[in-house]
Amino acid sequence: MKNVYLRSMLAAACAATLAACGGSGGNLYLGGNVIGLAKSGLVLKNGDSELEVLSGATTFYFPNLVKADDRYDIKILTQPKGATCTITGGTGKANSYSASNAVVSCITDQYTLGGSISGLTADGLILANGQSQISPLANSTKFVFASTVGDGATYTVNVFKNPPGLACTISNPVGTMGSKNNDTLIVACVPA
Repeated sequence: MKNVYLRSMLAAACAATLAACGGSGGNLYLGGNVIGLAKSGLVLKNGDSELEVLSGATTFYFPNLVKADDRYDIKILTQPKGATCTITGGTGKANSYSASNAVVSCITDQYTLGGSISGLTADGLILANGQSQISPLANSTKFVFASTVGDGATYTVNVFKNPPGLACTISNPVGTMGSKNNDTLIVACVPA
């Protein structure tokens, strides 16, 4: 009698454990890889199951386990703010080894960085933002870097080289890129 009671308790504990793990009779995790997720807010969906994927994640797994031969169709329910994600390999049928080969690839929205220039009477000015450089021509009043900057990324623009006979400064060289093109940098050149 004691043995029957013990077995019943053990069976109940196993069932509770499976339920807590999202067990639905399956033994496979449904998931995949994540590439380039630098923003928060990504939510994936498979059937009734939803999963928020945190910024910086490289993998994801739904909490509900699936069985071999279960069909899955992973979709993006909510895009992260300031980025766009796509899924490849998100639809299929689980086999006994794998429940998904899905890959979520995300690209942070990109914007241009530039501004105005005053007093540039000679060629030779070189402005730099990291590895990106631009050399506005004499008498230019505007500039835009060819390389874009990601939403939420920081930028630090400096005068890499002054033109002959001029000293140029940037009044607001450091900032964080917003969710639109930024043309607020101000470069002023004066005789050296």
